[in-house]
Amino acid sequence: MPFTKMPNGKFTNEDKVKMFHMMGGVAAVIALVLVILLETGLAGERREFVDMGLTAMIVMLAVSLVGGMYFKR
Repeated sequence: MPFTKMPNGKFTNEDKVKMFHMMGGVAAVIALVLVILLETGLAGERREFVDMGLTAMIVMLAVSLVGGMYFKR
């Protein structure tokens, strides 16, 4: 799905905000799945890997929040 309809291919601030919002939504869904894996015990021996992935998704949520707010102004 293209984010920009501009003929020169430049991203506008609205396009950038839309990308950050979509990135935040995807990171939130992945984080939810990882939390469910940790809490139910389905992660098993890969618990450290899932915990590391959850930490990465929290960072992605923070980046998407800051990026979305930065380009809204």
